[in-house]
Amino acid sequence: MSTPKMKLRLAKCLWGWEPHETQKLWLENGAKTKVAACGRRWGKTESAAVDAAAMAILQPGCVQIIVSPTYDQSRLIFSSVENLIMQSPATRNLAKVVKTPYPRLTIGGSVIMARTVDEDGRNLRGHNADRVIVDEAAYVRDSVVQEVIAPMLADRNGQLVMISTPFGKNHFYRAFIKGTGSSGSKRYASFTFPSWSNPHISREYIEQQRTELSARQFAVEYEARFLDDQSGVFPWDDIEAAARRSDNDRWDCIVAGIDWARYSDYTAVVAIGVNESRCGVIAIDRFNKIGWSSQIERVANFLSIHKVCAALTDQTSIGDPLLEQLRAKVWESGADVAVEGYSFTNQSKRNLVEHLAQRFSHGTLSIPRDEALMSELQYFEYELTQSGNIRMNARSGYHDDLVMALALACWQAKSVGTVDGGYLSGGGRVAVGGW
Repeated sequence: MSTPKMKLRLAKCLWGWEPHETQKLWLENGAKTKVAACGRRWGKTESAAVDAAAMAILQPGCVQIIVSPTYDQSRLIFSSVENLIMQSPATRNLAKVVKTPYPRLTIGGSVIMARTVDEDGRNLRGHNADRVIVDEAAYVRDSVVQEVIAPMLADRNGQLVMISTPFGKNHFYRAFIKGTGSSGSKRYASFTFPSWSNPHISREYIEQQRTELSARQFAVEYEARFLDDQSGVFPWDDIEAAARRSDNDRWDCIVAGIDWARYSDYTAVVAIGVNESRCGVIAIDRFNKIGWSSQIERVANFLSIHKVCAALTDQTSIGDPLLEQLRAKVWESGADVAVEGYSFTNQSKRNLVEHLAQRFSHGTLSIPRDEALMSELQYFEYELTQSGNIRMNARSGYHDDLVMALALACWQAKSVGTVDGGYLSGGGRVAVGGW
């Protein structure tokens, strides 16, 4: 039976690896369930790989399974294990690696596998293990951990290792609490490792991230904190603060975001004023149950009335032909508006919304006390899908049209720049005089 100290000595001997202090603290703990809430770039992939590779060598015949919400995530730790084993002449010729259908490394009778949890953990059923390492554990569904992963360890009295950035107060949080000492459970050990626990990461980089992310994002992703209202994207305090801000600024230009209606939704248009330091909502329009041609005309009139110089519209699915029709209508009217499109994917939508959240967090956006807008912002949430991905949308029973139109407008504001008295955007240069 290996001990944590033996693993560290082996890692130094075979790979010349020296842990930083918090990695050492983590690896020297032998609790049956270990939970680490980690900030970005703390070194969890490296730590997990060294731990798995050393255990495979020191405990011949052991079985370890690396799981995570996605195949790419599982492969990160597995690839690091493979690199460690293959870089040492003492272990290279003893190992065998198979990449399909799932990554699998064998050495001295020990096995390390990488799997995804999938929607319901079906890829894991039927396996048993001496250790399961769950990477990004907070993004794995509760039922998979309780009904699939835990039973895999029963036959061998195995160890469960969960490492992740926090995401709400789900099974990962509950396991974390059991290991804090207040629960009295000796089978659990919990750790919080903010990013700066890693002495090799630049503090300047971390502070730069603090300025670029919303306060909530930074608290979760770099401070590794569990937050009470994790599911809400926009904290109510930030919404209220934006509604209280003075809107007496002189705007350099006006841009707009357009979110087209689908099914029972609304078409929403939001215009914002932009200057060097901030943005402010100056006009909102929201409507439904009218034909597409009437919608195009109404949006074009809105852009003209509010002297919008550039607009960003959702061009996903039905939005693509509507983008072209709006461009044609604007051209016919003689308005000087650059109309651009933005395609929604899960990731591009997340980028859009997180940029809006940063504006709220950093105090660079003002909004009117519009009941519909403030309600949509309050009930716009993160959701963990069955496949372990994060989706952002309105809570059931609510709309998010104004949120998305505002997010599109703020994204368009990123492109604002003046060149010789003109507005420069992806759509071209247009005049900006008169605002």
